[in-house]
Amino acid sequence: MPPASRRGFTLVELLVSLVVASIIGAAMVRMVLSQARFMDQQEAWREARSVSRGGINRLLSDLRAVEASGGLRAAAAGGQDFTVRVPYAFGVLCGISGSIYTLSLLPVDATMYAESGYTGFAVRRPNGTYTYAASNMLPVVGTVGLCMNGLYDSIVVVPAYNGSPAGTRVNVVATAGAIVPAPSRGSIVYLYRDIRYEFKASAAIPGRIGLWRTMVSTGATEELAAPFDATARVNFYNLDATPAQAAVPPLNDVRGLELVLNGMSERTPSGSAAPKTANVTTSVFFENRTD
Repeated sequence: MPPASRRGFTLVELLVSLVVASIIGAAMVRMVLSQARFMDQQEAWREARSVSRGGINRLLSDLRAVEASGGLRAAAAGGQDFTVRVPYAFGVLCGISGSIYTLSLLPVDATMYAESGYTGFAVRRPNGTYTYAASNMLPVVGTVGLCMNGLYDSIVVVPAYNGSPAGTRVNVVATAGAIVPAPSRGSIVYLYRDIRYEFKASAAIPGRIGLWRTMVSTGATEELAAPFDATARVNFYNLDATPAQAAVPPLNDVRGLELVLNGMSERTPSGSAAPKTANVTTSVFFENRTD
């Protein structure tokens, strides 16, 4: 009997197989490329949101204790340049000798206290407002006797804790007659720094916008986050009016800031014509409002 004949693939079958394989391969390539573009877009969104969050975290750390009447010291039209008085150490007034005010400090973060840039101090009045006294002399060790003057009205000193300068009496110097009438012993006092925030040209990412923080008294400056969209700014809450306004009202009438921190991705992701923007808006309201 003759052996069974072997039958292979015909040319038509091979061509059909190649066509089918090509279609499937092209579909897989498109799927992989689409997934890669999607992941690139998502990574760009994350970059943009990270820029916004970084700006918010640093701004809130300074603005959360700013006082309502007098806390905003300066602001430029456009909301991209403003200066605030940032409290960093609280205490009570022990006594006054000439232009020297002796304070007893409450617990405060030691690292924050040690940062340079002291600008002055503020004393709380009976009506709840604060009077500011600028000073170009750093606090020095205070006069203990002023905090212990009298058996029943002595100032209780909080013990130091975990490196905090609490329990330390410090002297701060004001221009003679800066606080009139003189505050009474036991008045709440805080030390503050003038800090300027600006949205301006970035040094870390040339050609883009960064958020800058400058210690006014020393000129020390740092770029906090970048890049931001050109729309990044702050708006101002004017007394009881809502919403926040772009125009700068009288500084003593500002009761809070709306933070428009529109962060951007550093690069342009695949399939996009421009970097991604994360539109992030939040608000912070000042403390000790009396109206």
